[in-house]
Amino acid sequence: MTRRVTWAYALCALALAVCYRLFPDAGLLCYVGLVATTIAAIVYGVRAHRPRRKLPWLLWGGGSLGLAAGTAASLVQTDVLHSDRFPSVADAISLGATFPLLLLGLLMLSRSGAANRDWATVIDSLIFTAGAGLLAWVFLIDPYLSDPGLNAAQKAVASAYPLADVMLLAIMVRMVLEARRSWSVALLLTSGAVLLVSDVAFSLRRLDGEWGLGSFVDVGWIVFFAAGGLAALHPSMAQLSEPRVIGSTQVKPRRAVLGVASLVAPGILFAEAQSGPVHNGTVIAVGSAALVALSLGRGGLAARSVGHTLSRERALRKACEALLSATEVGAVEAVVRRAVGSLLRPGTAHRTVLRVGSGRCEAVMSMQYVAKLPEESARELDGFELALYCPLSVGGVRLGELWVAADERALVTLQESARVLAGQAASMLDHIALNREIVRRDSEAYFRTLVLNAADVILIVGDDDRVSYASPSAQPLFGLDPIGAHVSDLLVSDERIRRADGSAADVEVTVRDLTGEPTVAGRVLTIHDVTERRRLERELIDRAYLDPLTGLGNRLRFQDCVQSATAAAVLIVDIDGFRTVNDTMGQDVGDELLKAFGERLAEVCPRAAVVARLGADEFGVLVERAAVAEVEALAARIVEDFRPPFLVRGSVVTALPSVGVAMTADAADAAQVLSEADVALDSAKGTPERWRRYESAMHAHTLRRMRLRTDLDQALAEDAFVLHYQPIVELATGLPHGFEALVRWQHPTFGLVPPLEFIEIAEECGLIVPLGDWVMRHAIATAVEFRRLYHSDAAPTMSVNVSVRQFRSPGFVQRVLTELAQADLPPGALTVEITESLLLGDDEHIHADLATLRAAGVRVSIDDFGTGYSSLSYLHRVAVDALKLDKSFVDTIGTSRRQYDLVRGIVQLARTLDLEVVAEGIETEANRQRLVDLRCGFGQGYLFTKPLPRDEALAWLQSPGLVEPAA
Repeated sequence: MTRRVTWAYALCALALAVCYRLFPDAGLLCYVGLVATTIAAIVYGVRAHRPRRKLPWLLWGGGSLGLAAGTAASLVQTDVLHSDRFPSVADAISLGATFPLLLLGLLMLSRSGAANRDWATVIDSLIFTAGAGLLAWVFLIDPYLSDPGLNAAQKAVASAYPLADVMLLAIMVRMVLEARRSWSVALLLTSGAVLLVSDVAFSLRRLDGEWGLGSFVDVGWIVFFAAGGLAALHPSMAQLSEPRVIGSTQVKPRRAVLGVASLVAPGILFAEAQSGPVHNGTVIAVGSAALVALSLGRGGLAARSVGHTLSRERALRKACEALLSATEVGAVEAVVRRAVGSLLRPGTAHRTVLRVGSGRCEAVMSMQYVAKLPEESARELDGFELALYCPLSVGGVRLGELWVAADERALVTLQESARVLAGQAASMLDHIALNREIVRRDSEAYFRTLVLNAADVILIVGDDDRVSYASPSAQPLFGLDPIGAHVSDLLVSDERIRRADGSAADVEVTVRDLTGEPTVAGRVLTIHDVTERRRLERELIDRAYLDPLTGLGNRLRFQDCVQSATAAAVLIVDIDGFRTVNDTMGQDVGDELLKAFGERLAEVCPRAAVVARLGADEFGVLVERAAVAEVEALAARIVEDFRPPFLVRGSVVTALPSVGVAMTADAADAAQVLSEADVALDSAKGTPERWRRYESAMHAHTLRRMRLRTDLDQALAEDAFVLHYQPIVELATGLPHGFEALVRWQHPTFGLVPPLEFIEIAEECGLIVPLGDWVMRHAIATAVEFRRLYHSDAAPTMSVNVSVRQFRSPGFVQRVLTELAQADLPPGALTVEITESLLLGDDEHIHADLATLRAAGVRVSIDDFGTGYSSLSYLHRVAVDALKLDKSFVDTIGTSRRQYDLVRGIVQLARTLDLEVVAEGIETEANRQRLVDLRCGFGQGYLFTKPLPRDEALAWLQSPGLVEPAA
């Protein structure tokens, strides 16, 4: 019947639409007929299909009727009254009735029956709404508000239409993302889409005074009515509001449209900046802030969801362990009730019913209306609309049923856990029933009939501990006939058996002493194969407690081990400079390095130690019952054994660790000992030993570091940094060649803070780029002052250190060239010092930026050459001008012949490649003379002077014999 009505409606709507286009004089009559049949179709569809929620469809029909009324009012105004008044009665009907009814109806349909009505979905919708609303404001609403020809009422009404369209579009997008696919959904979305298009076209044509019945714009209204009527007539309309069970493989569609919405604000800003002054800066800023806040909230919800998943897995694991010890049906029911309560969110109203020995005809899990259940079940679950039904079956045999009644959202989150819980409960009920039957049957014939058909293995063991009887299921389990075998040859323990091929299987063994029964005369062993179940349990535990990258334990497992340990030591190990490896060589190389690092750490530590990856590049080691001296020796051994580099994907990578040590005896709980180990790790960074054991005095260092982290952002805003300048001299003559700009922080509490204390913090906080730009700008300005004391060809150069992140920041090269141009400093007077880590890999962008700097005249130097990631192979293919020899080489050239020869080789290689060599950290005249003998051209160090403030550096330059006066 419904199909015939649908075809009749479709043909009628088509006929009316054709007449509407072909016979303009009868257009109004056709339009009224189409509206009337559409309303009738919606009412018929609601009555015929009886959806769970009828109100949304009635609201949609009311909105359709309102649209028709608004169209009629507009026709009367323009064609009968010949008025162009705005706003009009038609606008009042559209904004007061049509749009509210359509929006509310579509919103209720998008929410009703949704499988995931949670805050994540709300935030997703808000992100899209904010992006679309920003577009509407900038390109539709703001022009109306800025039009001097419109009064306040006209501006309000003109702005209300785009806002209503944005809300309708946002609700439609949510339906696309959340609703299950069906013809009714497709037709509803088609109806809404053509309404939006027609609404925009109608507004534009009415402003031009061109609209009237029979125009092509009206085709949209026709499609709107026809698609809405067909959506209500299709049987799938009832499924929109029906609850449903989510399959284990079902996933949500990708929300790419939300990513596009997040880029609306910068896109508008870019468009306005390209076309002239930015007119909507405040609106764009507010929109951007809203989108960022919503995105952060969405990420927080995702993290919280992961936490809830881990909690459910832990609760499910505990329930499975409790079921294993249940021997009565009542105990199984109690465990299931407790498990359901722990799997739901705290405070969730629910009711759990477990029935044994009876069941419905359904064989799969489903969502049921409580009111439609049999009287007994409905009475037990009274007070709830929906209940989740889970059959209890083993091997196709129905043992009972599990019912959980709660609100729909709670039932959706419970589905997967309930399926596993029901399976475990069914297995235990089957096991309990089997044991009861064995005890109850005292007839040997009946007993044999039962045993011969049992899935579990049943053995009878005599007084000599040998098997006198075995059920047929024993052959597949053991791989041989066990009759006559000694029970110790079959059972490794009460949880594992040994097969004929040497493999093992996990089992549960129940023993009953029936030696007094004449028909048995022995002990009865019931063996249940749980190999697959234990495998699944281990898989769940691995998922919750193992790090998927390294295969080591994760932070959760490590915390549990520390909590349960006594008289133990905790070592926290991290990789110095790991972020540089990720930034320069890629995340794939970083992941391989983490795996190799974890393998070597496990090899270095004692076999009984617990090794885990705590997150990012941080690892944990737990050693129990170890003396302090042994733990300290282990920390030193870890540092020493990690000095050899790693070969990762064809690249040689050095990964030096820092180690923090804390003892559980000095801490109240696991959280405190981990915190103390973190403090020790922080104190170990930068020390020669690279490891430290926690001491109470370290708190002061930690508090100082936290204070520096807190104050750093404000210090940059208040210009609280100063530069000191260390001269670079010609070693042979002692004359100045240049200066290296070194940043210091003038802290209001700690005084002058050296860079070693805050540069790493700036890297972590993301402030290294603005700080580096500040240093570059002030160093260039000082270089201009220094040049005033010299002829242009003899003026000292200025060297500025640039971090990897600063160099890789967008526009770095252009910023440097702009600063040089604004200060009128020749590019050749500036030397950019980079680290070797920047040159790792084959990054063409880095090579291109270096080539651009050198082409402009800026000199490039490799700082601290010979440390970290040294590789002479890149010198022939990278455009640089100088090498700075690390202080560690200079300090040892007088005591180590090998170091002396190594420095000589580096200097000779540099001269061959036409590179300057600058030796750092020269403190003795003997070392200066050795470097001169090796034909090293330049150097710096305390032998000449320490780093000086700007005024003292100027005074040093003006010392007798150092300055060649300017002309």
